[in-house]
Amino acid sequence: MEHLIHAENLSKSYGALRVLQGIDFELAPSEFVAITGASGSGKSTLLHLLAGLDQPDSGALYFKNTPYPTSGRELDRFRNQELGLIFQFHHLMPELTALENILLPASIAGRSGPSTEAWARELADRLDVANRLDHRPDELSGGEQQRVAIARALINKPRVLFADEPSGNLDRARSEELYALLADARSAWNVAVVVVTHSDWLASKADRRLHLQDGKWA
Repeated sequence: MEHLIHAENLSKSYGALRVLQGIDFELAPSEFVAITGASGSGKSTLLHLLAGLDQPDSGALYFKNTPYPTSGRELDRFRNQELGLIFQFHHLMPELTALENILLPASIAGRSGPSTEAWARELADRLDVANRLDHRPDELSGGEQQRVAIARALINKPRVLFADEPSGNLDRARSEELYALLADARSAWNVAVVVVTHSDWLASKADRRLHLQDGKWA
């Protein structure tokens, strides 16, 4: 089977604290994987390694059978073009409109013009924020901010969407809405999804659920 991501024997420590120990991981195209575990189990650290935001102390990471870049512009390009990131706190730029926030990763990639803006507007329409594109983040509801953040994560048509505790501050109704948005992204744009979550309900919707305990798969 083809794997988008293949990780072998990942380990990570911060000083004397061993956070991850010998983790293997595989992700297939358009697969939805949930990673669960108690606080401090290493969930977010693993997601940061898989998303290229941090480097393992040992082990290997491959994207479509090619080693992850480890530094510099090549790593920046890889993250920008192949991976999308959604955070619990959406990290929208407060001085930019919703449309400008969605377009930001495309601008960083050197892509602009009518076709890119048309794609941003299509994403916004699918995510039901097309009528909010001229508003800044402080003028949007929490749900609208999350939708804009998802559109921003999808603007460069990534192969993998990473979400770090995206439902951490949501009630059940909003969690169900978030799942519907992620499911729509999978079906509409063939994107794989990796979610780190404390939500048993959200994890139950995944194709696979993996549980971390003390830095190892339980």
